[in-house]
Amino acid sequence: MKSIMSIIAAIAGGYLIILILMYIFQSQLLFMPSSGFLQTPERAGLEAEEIWVEASDGVRLHAWYFPNPDSDQVIVLSHGNAGNISYRIDIARTLLDAGAAVLMYDYRGYGKSEGRPNEKGLYKDIEAFIDYMIEERKYPEQQIFMYGRSLGGAVAAYAATQYDIGGLVLDSAFKNLRAMVRDVYPFVPSSLARYRFPTEEYLMQLNGTPVMIMHSPDDFIVRFHHGEYLYEKARQPKQFVELRGGHNDNFFASRELIERKWREFLQAEN
Repeated sequence: MKSIMSIIAAIAGGYLIILILMYIFQSQLLFMPSSGFLQTPERAGLEAEEIWVEASDGVRLHAWYFPNPDSDQVIVLSHGNAGNISYRIDIARTLLDAGAAVLMYDYRGYGKSEGRPNEKGLYKDIEAFIDYMIEERKYPEQQIFMYGRSLGGAVAAYAATQYDIGGLVLDSAFKNLRAMVRDVYPFVPSSLARYRFPTEEYLMQLNGTPVMIMHSPDDFIVRFHHGEYLYEKARQPKQFVELRGGHNDNFFASRELIERKWREFLQAEN
């Protein structure tokens, strides 16, 4: 009996240690920035301007702006939790082909941007760039479109509640971080998550903003039910696009479909 109790105590102690470590290091588990650049617009054959802005708390942030002389619309891309904007240049090319200019920015702590990532900081980051596009680039709010992929879905949805934008597109986004914890770490109480990223709450605040939800049934990281749930919670006008491929390769597996749907989305709001 004592040996059984000792085993149970050891298992319980190990489980408690795991929970403590996951709580302490959850920022490292969630945010996976890279400072090294995989590619540059120039090497990819694209024209881009390097942009620097300052967030409201003084953090300097870096972005690339890809102009499109044939369009007066711009898409602001909020990327996922890993890497930096240099990993997403093919996305910029596709969005340019869809008929808009593109702003790809790095959150604090990613790429050349200063600081360390956290939820409130990411919201400050996107606000700084939207303010820049309005004040410096003279884009009317209705000509600015938010594109949030994965973690960036919550950031883009937040921005849509703060500005009268032309439209919001969520690609492989999750409904909230605690729901993601339940999916990925079912043995961990989701209440331990310090961050919220409540994408669905922001969606439910929108009234009249066109929304397009994209998700793949083959996404086993942010599972398909997240996209279905977000579509259910979004108000009209809205549409759902079923992608192909997994979480990290659905853009390449569905590239032509994404470009076509983006083109239609932009033209409908022009």
